[in-house]
Amino acid sequence: MSKISPAHYRQGSIEVWDFIVDQELGYLEGNIVKYITRAGKKDNESRLDDLLKAQAYIHKAVSTELTNAIPSPRPNGSSDQFQDCDVTACCYDEYNSPYDAALFDR
Repeated sequence: MSKISPAHYRQGSIEVWDFIVDQELGYLEGNIVKYITRAGKKDNESRLDDLLKAQAYIHKAVSTELTNAIPSPRPNGSSDQFQDCDVTACCYDEYNSPYDAALFDR
């Protein structure tokens, strides 16, 4: 096993980081792919641990997208559908993993 290219990232015909680079994924999306693909394969990490890590990155990616979708207030006072959206509202599950209660029905 190599510290540079461990087995838990070499499950198929392409290494995870090669896929991430090929698809030009950003940091958050790349980590989502990384944790999903290695889920349950890394020593001393359970499948659930990695899925919860992926969930945290998905939550951050979604909240970032929502934040970026909120336009600056318009001078004429008009509103739009995102101005009342609280993208910082977050809940924590029993694993202390963040999730948006509106997105995840638990």
